Amino acid sequence: MGKFNICCGTSALVIAALSSALTASAETPWNLKLSGRLLYDYTQADADTADFEIDDTELRSARLAVSGKTDAMDFKVELETDEGGEIIATDAYADFSQKGTSWKIRVGQFKTPNSLEEQTSGRFTTFAERAEFTDAFEFDRRVGIAAHTKGKDWTFMAGAFGGDLNDTPSEEGFALAARGTYTPIHTDAMLVHLGASVRYREIGDRQSNLRYRQRPFAHLPGRMISTGSIAESDTLIGLEAAVLRGPFWASLEYADVRSDLAAGGTGNFTGSGFETGYFFGGERTYKDAKFDRPKVHHPVTERGLGALSVSVAYDTLDLTDAGVDGGAMSTALIGLSWYPTSKTRVGLSIFQSDANLGTSTSGLDPAFADAVRAGVSDDTVTGATLRLQADF
Repeated sequence: MGKFNICCGTSALVIAALSSALTASAETPWNLKLSGRLLYDYTQADADTADFEIDDTELRSARLAVSGKTDAMDFKVELETDEGGEIIATDAYADFSQKGTSWKIRVGQFKTPNSLEEQTSGRFTTFAERAEFTDAFEFDRRVGIAAHTKGKDWTFMAGAFGGDLNDTPSEEGFALAARGTYTPIHTDAMLVHLGASVRYREIGDRQSNLRYRQRPFAHLPGRMISTGSIAESDTLIGLEAAVLRGPFWASLEYADVRSDLAAGGTGNFTGSGFETGYFFGGERTYKDAKFDRPKVHHPVTERGLGALSVSVAYDTLDLTDAGVDGGAMSTALIGLSWYPTSKTRVGLSIFQSDANLGTSTSGLDPAFADAVRAGVSDDTVTGATLRLQADF
């Protein structure tokens, strides 16, 4: 596909849309809402072979958002900071309703429509981090425009995107993405979710080639495996399924990426994630094609004990193909979370990441880069992340 400059007018559209939202007439019946979140982590982990050990804390995320809506439009603007102290925009978009139809047009910065777990808010995911392929294949927020709609048992969104609003979106290539979901069973007793998504990306003239890499689960360590910068464009196809039945849930995702390599040829890289769990004193919920805020039947604010969830998960990532030896990784997880209320959580994620380190040292944590140079082919990182979480 040839170059497609989406960003030339998109940044202006973002500013115009948000300006319209924030400077609307005083007679406009805005329903304004202020919200926020705080995620704080403690991680302890070490490697079997590499000189790697971590015992540290991190302000994973602190966000503050304002949103509002009328019959014709709704908007959201959210700012985030982390351990580094830099303030960035995460979501910054407006949705415009189309009269006589169920379609809406979204303009601004928001996530490309890919992956059930990626669309689920980080407040409501099971573990401290999402499945490893979501980070390795760079599911992210971009400046763009998208059309979306939904029915009783289905949803659909498709859009065109430039780069990140916080960088130089007009110089970061472009992406096209779409996602559709269907719930063949959607009753009070049981829900079954099926979905598929696609994304095409192409780099900009001043952008480095695409690369795929991943940490050993936790956010604090550096990367453990990496392909280095290898691709000029790629196409991703994702499949997803989930079931919720009372306090039980399970989900499964698979992602396949075909990369047009700068050196010639096509590389095929894959990832998957499976998780299942059970709530005591509560249940997981679902809304608009993603997991939503959990129910806590007896919160501590009502003299209850809150809710407890236990879960297990297994992720895989393969970054080796067509002469690219980016390594491979599999991560086994055990999770335990206590929810005093539906808006507070203490979560423990115990993990073991087993990796074939590959041959690339590009962008790796220094300990794993040194291990690759020393000829170490395989390594294992075992650890745990404790998360304290609250939102309003």
